[in-house]
Amino acid sequence: MLRKRFSYLILIIFLVSILLIVFLQFNSGSSIQNLIKNNQTLLHEFEVQQSLEQVKTDVVFLESNVRGLVITQDSLHAATVEDEMKKINEKLSKILTIIKDQQYAPLANKLLTAVHQKQEFTKEILEAFKKDGKLAAEKLINTNRGKLLRDTIFEVIRQINLNRQVELTGISASIAANGARAKRWGLILAGIAGICCLITFWYLINQSRGQVKLIETLNASEKKIKEVSMIKDQFMANMSHEIRTPMNAILGFAGLLQNTELDANQEKYVKSIKTSADNLLTIINDILDLAKMESGIVTLEKSRFSIMELMDSLITMMDVKARNNHLYLQLHADGNLPAIVVGDKVRLTQILVNLISNGLKFTEKGGVKVYVKLLNQRQDVVTIRFIVKDTGIGIAPQQQQKIFERFQQAETDSKRRFGGTGLGLAIVKQLVEIQNGKISVESEPGKGSKFIVDLTYELITDNEEQEISLQSQQKHLPAKTKLLVAEDNVMNKELMKHLLKRWKFNYEIVDNGKQAVEALQKNKFDLVLMDIQMPEMDGYTATEKIRRELQMDIPIIAMTAHALAGEREKCIAAGMNDYISKPLQPDELYRLITKHAVSNSNKPIVNLDYLHSLSKGDKDFETEMLASFRSQMPESMNSLKEAINAKDYPSVVAIAHTMKSMAAYVGASELNQLLQEIEQASAAKSSINIISQKYLQAEELINLVLAEINHV
Repeated sequence: MLRKRFSYLILIIFLVSILLIVFLQFNSGSSIQNLIKNNQTLLHEFEVQQSLEQVKTDVVFLESNVRGLVITQDSLHAATVEDEMKKINEKLSKILTIIKDQQYAPLANKLLTAVHQKQEFTKEILEAFKKDGKLAAEKLINTNRGKLLRDTIFEVIRQINLNRQVELTGISASIAANGARAKRWGLILAGIAGICCLITFWYLINQSRGQVKLIETLNASEKKIKEVSMIKDQFMANMSHEIRTPMNAILGFAGLLQNTELDANQEKYVKSIKTSADNLLTIINDILDLAKMESGIVTLEKSRFSIMELMDSLITMMDVKARNNHLYLQLHADGNLPAIVVGDKVRLTQILVNLISNGLKFTEKGGVKVYVKLLNQRQDVVTIRFIVKDTGIGIAPQQQQKIFERFQQAETDSKRRFGGTGLGLAIVKQLVEIQNGKISVESEPGKGSKFIVDLTYELITDNEEQEISLQSQQKHLPAKTKLLVAEDNVMNKELMKHLLKRWKFNYEIVDNGKQAVEALQKNKFDLVLMDIQMPEMDGYTATEKIRRELQMDIPIIAMTAHALAGEREKCIAAGMNDYISKPLQPDELYRLITKHAVSNSNKPIVNLDYLHSLSKGDKDFETEMLASFRSQMPESMNSLKEAINAKDYPSVVAIAHTMKSMAAYVGASELNQLLQEIEQASAAKSSINIISQKYLQAEELINLVLAEINHV
């Protein structure tokens, strides 16, 4: 009981102390506010004083520049004089804005008048100089009118400063008083706070001990959770890589086999192999999707595909399972379905494979019918209804909503009778919903089930159809396109060789990121296909070296078997241009290569915008500059080569510097950068072999620049 009363007493003392501290804080705050206000006023006065002194200095510089103009007769001084007058006007406007007191209005107006008269007199001198020459300008200067105006300006500034000095003294005194008051209240506040702390410290310390223990426990738990999460993410990433890498080879070689001469049965078997591998990959992706869905991150891919082609492939693949179970599997599709739609083909495959597999699994007699109907169509979108109807065991009404939950099945003995984890329909429901679709079920026990899925897809436009037609006509890039492939897996290397040979690309394959960096230093490539997980140096580290150390903007496409959420963003953030996941889809890989390699190889290396800005539309001037570049640059290259061979570093620095300026005039930024590297390397007296290598790169680039200028 005594402890309880003492606790109340402590609480009362604490509350009274808080009220007193608030009161003292209010008074201290008021003093500090006054102190801040006076400090701002003082700074304001110093700013005025400094600006006035700067005006005096600028007036002197203005007069000096005018005399310099007349004496030297150098027209460059005219621009300096105009800049000085402009600066004086800007500073004077700022001063007049600051000095708003009524008592300073006459002096401010007098200063403004004197400055304007001084500038008008300066303009008279400039006009006399331009019109009648040096003697006329000197005659005006010798009238001493400029000196009188300058003295008037200085006198007005002196009067303003004297008048404001009294205010500065008062402000300083006020600042000192407010500072002392704030200090006094601060000491009182510190004393009260110290007493309160001594009274309550011993009581609060006991309470805090329990909180510290609780926090330590929570921190340990949070650390363990983070460690478990990191282990799980790493396990998922490694599992993804290890499983998807051989899948890449299976799908790749099945695709290559499809392009060989096959009879009807062989073509059907190969197609079934490829479809089965695709669906095995889909199952793998289902496992990975659980991790993505737990984090709320599932990405959708947009690609063009044929619904009928996809359905035929699915039915062919699943029909084997149906016939093995003595069931039928039938497809009924509307004849007015669009030929091509734009959407996520993989997610649709996941949905339908799950639904058809479930239908076959829970059906003992009869079979499964799949209906594809055109629900509605607008100008640019179409809604397709997919119905999977079976003659299986059916689902009781009270269980029809539970089946879409994780680890749930319609009947308690379903798992024992039919197997399965109960994840399929939960994944299907989430995949439908992230595509803004709808899924529902109609069923009765013993009469089968009907799953209805409505999904909306985009329709391709006429322009896109023309683009597809153009791509189908353009099977290969030009033979000069050269690719660098960094890949350590033997089977994936063989697959890349077959694909790149088929597409008639020039290419070089290296085993790791270190070799990729070395290859880029030695040879010129149009694009890099970079695997992420490699020995000795991974793809991220190699990309960083290419971007930072080699200063190259060559397109880099990441190839990774990691399929976790955020992997694409991680690759882009590391400096790569695009991303493709393994198993590689040949069409998608070719699309990315053409997208980046073509844009890189066709990118102009000369930008004449700077030359246009200099010429102001004078085409003769532009022609002369380009002709001068064409004639001087080869001569400069010969001089540079001789200086490098002679190891004459100072000459190399001077010649490269001059050439760098020439490159800047025609907007050859890449050449400008390379010449700058030669200049810097020579200034540092780096290895002559390094400089020679950069010279060879510059020589090749200059030939391209000259060819482009000749075309212009």
